[in-house]
Amino acid sequence: MVTLRGRQMEVKPMKKLLIVLMIAALAVTLSVRQVSAADPPVGIRYAPPTVTLATGKLSYVSGEAIDWRYTLYNGNDQPLVLTFMTSQVYDLILRQGGKVIARWSTGQMFADIVTTRTVMMGETMKLNGSWQLPEKLALGTYELEFVLTSTTTEPTGATTQVAVAEAGIPGLSVNFTTDKLIYRVGTTITVKYTITNLTNKPLVLTFPTIQQYDWTVTDAKGNLVYRWSAGKAFAQVVTHLTIPAGASNSFESSWPIPRDLKPNGFYIYFTMLDDSLGVLKTQRCAVLMGSTPPPL
Repeated sequence: MVTLRGRQMEVKPMKKLLIVLMIAALAVTLSVRQVSAADPPVGIRYAPPTVTLATGKLSYVSGEAIDWRYTLYNGNDQPLVLTFMTSQVYDLILRQGGKVIARWSTGQMFADIVTTRTVMMGETMKLNGSWQLPEKLALGTYELEFVLTSTTTEPTGATTQVAVAEAGIPGLSVNFTTDKLIYRVGTTITVKYTITNLTNKPLVLTFPTIQQYDWTVTDAKGNLVYRWSAGKAFAQVVTHLTIPAGASNSFESSWPIPRDLKPNGFYIYFTMLDDSLGVLKTQRCAVLMGSTPPPL
């Protein structure tokens, strides 16, 4: 016969066994969590930084200075801490066919000082500058790479393409802008291309049709998102545009950004359809298009 005391003695070992099993299960759970510690906690949004690299022009002549602009947008729910082991914050590398042609940092000295920069949630870090191209570069297309020299493992580098071409008409100045740097989907982007005649005589531009320009939007990988001329018809008649000496002419256009466009960095290309403009013919800039469309 099993007494009450005997039952209690049987229950106690059972409780100890359950406690041991619970501790073992907890240890396994903790070890799994430690292995995946790099994963963001539940409820924390993670996405790699959105980066863009743009130059003031698409084409340059050999020996000309490239004006560049780099942006990094932190779309996460956590700050992005960038640590730099020297005073060098970035580097620029020019390549052609995979071969390094020039490097911005070559011949420069940097102090051995550690600095940090924190990019908060929803903040955009902007860097810009100019770099003179080497003389006597071969005509053709080159890859320009921007390297952020921080110790972060996040993907912060960016690349773009530039062309080295023949000089265009002397005495001309071109400016290409967008009305903002950062847009929300569902809003409108407006671009403006201005050409100024700095010579002392009229400038005549010639176009093969009545279409004078075109512009496109591509994502960071080069995929076409929008083309202004798509679906439009243009009379096949040669046309001319005269810009008086000392005067300017501007071309402005807009595009309603689709509300369902995936947030990313985008490149805007604006092309005047007169080949005599040479390196001034096509201009480019970079913008960020983010989420959260405005209310309908």
